[in-house]
Amino acid sequence: MENFFKNALKVSIASLVTSIILYVVIIILFLLSVVTANIFGAVIKITVPILTLVTIIGFIYSFFIKGKQKIPFVTLHFVSLCAISFGIYLVISFQGFAP
Repeated sequence: MENFFKNALKVSIASLVTSIILYVVIIILFLLSVVTANIFGAVIKITVPILTLVTIIGFIYSFFIKGKQKIPFVTLHFVSLCAISFGIYLVISFQGFAP
């Protein structure tokens, strides 16, 4: 485990893969939320903090990558953080519209 956290590239890749998996889980549950709205709300309350934490950790570790691989990883993690922030903004903005 110590060697894993010492290698910034491995941590950044693992963070990116975990983020993609969590995004897919959220999208699939959103598409199925017509039937299971309560489950979707519960899963969102669990996955969004994990997704945010994993993305921030990957973003920080991506600054320590050496070489040309640094820029794509920083950009991908930044886009992921922007998507999370925009989603949270939409949820807060449209809270009053739903019954």
